Amino acid sequence: MPGSVRRRRGTVCQLRRIQPEPDRAGARVSERRGSARLERPPARQLDNDGRIVADRFSGRVAFVTGAGRGQGRSHALRLAREGADVALVDLGGAGAIDHPPYPTATSTDLDSVAAEVRAVGRSAEVFEVDVRDPVGLQAAADAAAERLGGIDHLVVNAGITDGFHNTWELPVENWRTMIDVTLSGAFYTCRAVVPHLLQRAETASVVLIGSGVAIKAVPGLSHYVAAKAGLVGLAEALAAELGPYGIRCNSVHPAGVDTDMTTAMVELNGIPREDLLRGFRERQLIARNVEIDDITAAVTWLLSDEARRVTGLAMTVDA
Repeated sequence: MPGSVRRRRGTVCQLRRIQPEPDRAGARVSERRGSARLERPPARQLDNDGRIVADRFSGRVAFVTGAGRGQGRSHALRLAREGADVALVDLGGAGAIDHPPYPTATSTDLDSVAAEVRAVGRSAEVFEVDVRDPVGLQAAADAAAERLGGIDHLVVNAGITDGFHNTWELPVENWRTMIDVTLSGAFYTCRAVVPHLLQRAETASVVLIGSGVAIKAVPGLSHYVAAKAGLVGLAEALAAELGPYGIRCNSVHPAGVDTDMTTAMVELNGIPREDLLRGFRERQLIARNVEIDDITAAVTWLLSDEARRVTGLAMTVDA
């Protein structure tokens, strides 16, 4: 619920410090204190499938919303494996989604991701906060910057789905919740984090996670289409505003991918999972389902210095 943030010791959101373990050679992994950056051993250079990857984010900090499951988890782990410390943000025990009744990431989910970040030698900060709460998000962003020594990269990934409804039959509460979580939540996140990015403009970048339906709409999901299309405009506006500071902002728009959100769509619509996945494939030029790693590859490329001349792009991952 908006304004409902899980509290601990008088803080606005629950913070849990996850310390990295020493590497196998026994080298000590230094903490960050304030804005200082101390030397660390290099991260293991593996992607989510165990393949060798570049070390593009060494010494940097990423703030990822919706990090407890699915795409957000994948993006956070890839960033960690390429050298980044990560602030992991998700709902956890801070609230619930009621319209529609939507299964969200749990505290256990967040702890699991944090443990995987720690396993590759990086630091993780866990924030259980509802993205509909700008106060909670501001507290999370400020704490992440203080504890991890700043923020270099922002991945705005939190969002929900719903069952299919014609626009004229869509419950008003479902529309309101979709816009509040997926679009307003993205705005609140950017509003909280961008001031910290401005302090690290030489390395900073932003990616908002949209959807292929923002580019080509589907029937029955007008609220989802509208929210994701709004992210295209938000990303383009941020690109124009942040460009003079040297900060890039792009959006990524995947085709349907088999994640926990797919499970929610199956349950909300009462349709077989394979029928839903077949529908995803039928909208694509290459008739095979997009995988999470395909999306993560696009996200991390846009965040990295390899894309230093790319901003304001709405990239589709839908072949």
